[in-house]
Amino acid sequence: MAQTVIRGSQILNNTVQRQDMDTATVGQAVVTKLVQGSGITLSSTGADSGTGDVTVSSPDAVSTDAGNIATLGSDNHILVPQSQIWDVRLRSFNTVGNPNFGVTQRNIGGSLTNPNGFIEDRWSGAKTGTLTYTAQVVNAGFAGIILPGTNFTIAKNYLRVTLTGQQASLAAGDFLQLYTVIEGARLLELVNDVHSLSLLVRSSVAGLSFGAALSDSGPVTKSLTKLCTLGAVANTWTLITLPNLPIFPSAGNFSTAPGQLGYYLTIALAVGSTNTSPANNTWQNGNFIGAVGQSNFAASPVNSTFDIAFVQHEPSAQCSTPIDCPFTQNYDQCLRYFYKTFDYDVAIGTASANSPLSLSQISTTEVSGPVRFPKAMAKIPTCTAYNGSTGAANSIRLGGANYAVSSFDNVGKGGFFGIITAAMPAVALGAFGWCHYTADTGW
Repeated sequence: MAQTVIRGSQILNNTVQRQDMDTATVGQAVVTKLVQGSGITLSSTGADSGTGDVTVSSPDAVSTDAGNIATLGSDNHILVPQSQIWDVRLRSFNTVGNPNFGVTQRNIGGSLTNPNGFIEDRWSGAKTGTLTYTAQVVNAGFAGIILPGTNFTIAKNYLRVTLTGQQASLAAGDFLQLYTVIEGARLLELVNDVHSLSLLVRSSVAGLSFGAALSDSGPVTKSLTKLCTLGAVANTWTLITLPNLPIFPSAGNFSTAPGQLGYYLTIALAVGSTNTSPANNTWQNGNFIGAVGQSNFAASPVNSTFDIAFVQHEPSAQCSTPIDCPFTQNYDQCLRYFYKTFDYDVAIGTASANSPLSLSQISTTEVSGPVRFPKAMAKIPTCTAYNGSTGAANSIRLGGANYAVSSFDNVGKGGFFGIITAAMPAVALGAFGWCHYTADTGW
């Protein structure tokens, strides 16, 4: 009907019905019944739900669907939290040089037996004891190494340690470690707050535990160790995150100065009691690289492997997404610590006439430049000459003959003046010596 028509007799005998109410005329329509919708609660006094005295209640729960960020507020209403930035990229910074092992100018991916020194740029190995091992940076192929849980290639290469000789029982001073040196200027961003470490690793040994350590230098007086444990499935890339590490102690021999050793970052695969920390997770007084509770990788079967593809040490209480380090950026940063005139993919000591250094003879014992390094180095490097004709170290070629090199003249952080040699012929117009050389800071 078009209007609400109620007779007096209907009021008296309680026979007024919903259909007697006008719900169609604009400005005159009335409510006949409340219908409960999704997400609200109705309580009513009428015989039918939604009739009589009706109370409408707001939600007292929120959806449990995945991704829901809503909660109930103090007034029992839905509360959507304000957006918060949890990962500030402007603060993110990785102190580690060659963090993805992408630069391999030192050994161009060659396998080294029991190295007690550089394996590749910025990364070294060391061991004591009867255990034996090989170390090599391996090319992972076209697809590279995918960051777990993504489709993003974080690294092209990985550093592999292969156990070639077991040592089931370690003497107190025995160890097997990988380590890198961090320059003081790169420590600066970390020193005044908590910091975090991330390691992308795998092993053929299921459930392997190893130590990650930070320490000062010259001599080592402060050490921090963390226990890292791989999962039960062997040969599976795992991103181990170590967030909220304690602040660097001011009392240690740490440095934030350019050209000074800031700190060591060590990955310990086998450690005897002398070098095992008294406790993990807190700074200790002394030189410790092993974590309490770690495995002895040297007791694993021969040919067991440990691989590491990425390392990140950053200023934050949380481990952020690993920060990509493109090759050109990585290579440029590595040149601050090591440089060679050999082409990038040519091994040091190769007989090669490509890209050598050529210097004019100025006396019977010197050829001179001066020579500038392509990038100023972190500290004064050690320079070594290699004969371009024979590949021999500490030798230079002049006029079809080879002459021993005794030293480099006036070496600085930016270059050197010349090369001092054994006696050469008298100076002749246009005479020059040529060779390759390396400049190495030892970092």
